[in-house]
Amino acid sequence: MSGPTGTLTMLFSDIEGSTSLLHGLGSRWGEALSAQRRILRAAFEAHDGREMGTEGDSFFVVFTSAQDAVAAAIAGQRGLREHEWPGQVPLRVRIGLHTGEPEWHDDDLIGIDVHRAARIAGAAHGGQIVVSESTERLVAGFGGEFRLRDLGFHRLKDLTELEHLFDVQAPGVEDEHPPIRSLGTGASLPTYATELIGRSDEVAAICESIDMDNVRLVTLTGTGGTGKTRLAVAVAGELERRHARDTYFVPLHAYDRRALMWAGIADVLSAPADAHQSPEERVLDFLAHRSALLVLDNLEQIADASEVVSRLLTTAPGVRILATSRRPLHLADEHLYPVAPLPVPDLSADRRPDELDTGAVALFLRRARMVKPTFALTPANVADVVALCERLDGLPLAIELAAARSRLLSPKALLHRIDDLPTEAVVVGDRSERHRTLWATISWSYDLLDPHSQRALRQLGVFSSRFDLDAVADVVSTDGRDPLDVVTHLIDASLLEIVEGPDGEPMMFMLETIRRFARTRLEESDEHDQVRLAHARWSLQVAAEISSLLTGPRQMSALDRMEAVEEDIRAALDWCLAPTVAPAGERAICGYALLEPMNSYWYRFGYIAEGRGWHERARRLLAGDDVPDSPEVVDALHGQGVLAVQQLDLSSGSLALERALAMAHRLGDLEREARESNSLGIARREAGDLEEARALIERSLSIARRVGDRHREAMALTNVVHMQLDAGDYSGAVTAARTAIELVTALGDPWGVAINQGNLIVALLHSEGPESASAVLREVAADAVALGDTELSIDLLDAAAAVAAGMGSPEVAATLLGTSETQREVAGIPRPVPDQQHLDRFIEPARTTLQDGLWTAAFTKGSSMSIEQTIALATSAIGMPTPTNP
Repeated sequence: MSGPTGTLTMLFSDIEGSTSLLHGLGSRWGEALSAQRRILRAAFEAHDGREMGTEGDSFFVVFTSAQDAVAAAIAGQRGLREHEWPGQVPLRVRIGLHTGEPEWHDDDLIGIDVHRAARIAGAAHGGQIVVSESTERLVAGFGGEFRLRDLGFHRLKDLTELEHLFDVQAPGVEDEHPPIRSLGTGASLPTYATELIGRSDEVAAICESIDMDNVRLVTLTGTGGTGKTRLAVAVAGELERRHARDTYFVPLHAYDRRALMWAGIADVLSAPADAHQSPEERVLDFLAHRSALLVLDNLEQIADASEVVSRLLTTAPGVRILATSRRPLHLADEHLYPVAPLPVPDLSADRRPDELDTGAVALFLRRARMVKPTFALTPANVADVVALCERLDGLPLAIELAAARSRLLSPKALLHRIDDLPTEAVVVGDRSERHRTLWATISWSYDLLDPHSQRALRQLGVFSSRFDLDAVADVVSTDGRDPLDVVTHLIDASLLEIVEGPDGEPMMFMLETIRRFARTRLEESDEHDQVRLAHARWSLQVAAEISSLLTGPRQMSALDRMEAVEEDIRAALDWCLAPTVAPAGERAICGYALLEPMNSYWYRFGYIAEGRGWHERARRLLAGDDVPDSPEVVDALHGQGVLAVQQLDLSSGSLALERALAMAHRLGDLEREARESNSLGIARREAGDLEEARALIERSLSIARRVGDRHREAMALTNVVHMQLDAGDYSGAVTAARTAIELVTALGDPWGVAINQGNLIVALLHSEGPESASAVLREVAADAVALGDTELSIDLLDAAAAVAAGMGSPEVAATLLGTSETQREVAGIPRPVPDQQHLDRFIEPARTTLQDGLWTAAFTKGSSMSIEQTIALATSAIGMPTPTNP
């Protein structure tokens, strides 16, 4: 323990990202960030806050008094509001507070309460202080100069229960904010810096269509650049104001197959965090009885998207879908709404310039004024503006690209250059005349860039999703320029857009049509392989950083970061592990290395099938005899083996681990040799060779202690517990589990602590009986499940089922086992034979105490429950034996 215990109030804060920060501060961003830290740190310290961590622009602070926490938050917001910010661009910070009982592990706080506080902060807006109901109860009667406003109940990402939220109102603190950014609300829709121009009639018509009783699927179709996404967001926002139904926006531009589409929908729904089912089952279970509007954006590149949409409509009768696609889905229930370009006014009539400020001309005018505030329609330029919009077919994206050049070029000069556009420009797969115009307009805008910005744009095409300034610095050849300057030029030219990242920082992205253009230019250049390799190395660095956070108090933040970059990681793996790659080349080696930090993510969060797919790609490259020994190859073989063993594919897994162990030994890499001995020992145990399993695990333990590798020693001790259980040395298993817990606690590894606490429950059950085991189970179960590790959670269900059986609660045991068996089947994680034998020692006698049909009924009930629901049942029921039937 390293700090105050008991009831604590946790405060999370971070800066709300905005376009104004990027444009307004420039090189003074660092100055502003330092000022923000200084102001908040002073407020926290003045109210006895203990700073737990600072990451980027965020704080995590803990208080023993909820009143002090609220007072600190108010003081911090006042200080920020009163500060004279550089460039007159204020930094707006969102703050969230939650009171609970987190646990200390070394210098970190862990547990579901920490995650809840982080999610509450993420739901707030800049300048706002949002608190949970538990905090509200402690401070509501405190008096003072603040009051609390009830914000109602909200769903927050990765939390299954609704959260009752309040915000703090006090003098000197902003009191007008948009709706909380919770799941299923219009506040979660994308936001844009400019209003939607010229589409009010379309918004009304589409809303009217979706509101019809017999309409459940509307697809907005049209070529790239017509503004389908902006229109869909506007429609969803209007419908959200009209109806009490959940609204979810699902961006799918980076996905190319059905499985990833389901995963993308599941992530947006957060459906639900504790249910380790396939993404499709998670989505369908979540939506089955809900009234919701799904906005599915960019479906054209997903060949079987229609099958997903059809399944959603069939299984979730309360769901309506608004889709955007360049082509129809061809479903029987589909209502098509072709999105036409903006209308261009008719100059033939005798009309004043201000009367022509509609449709395409209105959009041009608004965008031109963003770069040249004095721009206006005049009798001298109106004909050129109208002709320009007509030449660009009224395509919003093309018009914005042209208008962005109004700072330097008059409408007449723009028109002359547009008239010179090549007519033969064609995008493969979309040969419409309008798309040729759009592609040519992007090309024209690209040609107007200086050579440095051209190079930056085509290199940025390597990214599959959003990226931040650090990514730009790592991947793009900036020619010595500040990455901020690089992206600012492209933003000014409307070739990049800005979105808020997981931590509130501004991130950049390209519209899909521009991304395709940039990537085409990159593929045509001689720098393609160099940029792809830099992108793969950046992906490796990011994956390693995220992997290191997955076992600490920042796990929720780490998962958000993974969600933001996982498409880029997939793209990097796809390039590095292509079938034509040289197995020992730098490209393949980078791919092998990238597998290593991803293994723990795939292993722990239920993506084993995807992980094995990438490892199969690597295995094919490594199948030959000419692969040189290297740490990266050892890591690739290790991941391949561990994921295979987890699914009881013991032949493939053992072969990979044997090869990894031999290679680590030849390299003289003792840390990896200890790791491979440990993993191969588990493979041997699950194959029934207990003698060799013990020898390998003891070898791992010996090497770890010899080289002083405490982490590897703890991992080996974890498996020593299994060896003792298999040998019937139950008291020895208890001792080994407690020793391992002490070691991983000292290392600050909450994941390792949870695994060994689960082992301790099983050891105590066999050694001392169910009462001792149940005491530990009730203490640790909720926090262990909150870590989100699929196999750990399922193993804990098994342990709880055995404890319930031993305590005379057979129906509870059957329910727990029903959940466990279902989740094992979904996750593809069979129960090893030795573990089944330990479980049967308690389950089989309990099964015989129930009348025919009662066990099956309870088992069936459990099969439809989530892990969190079943664990809650177990912790409430265990200790209060259920009478058995005679």
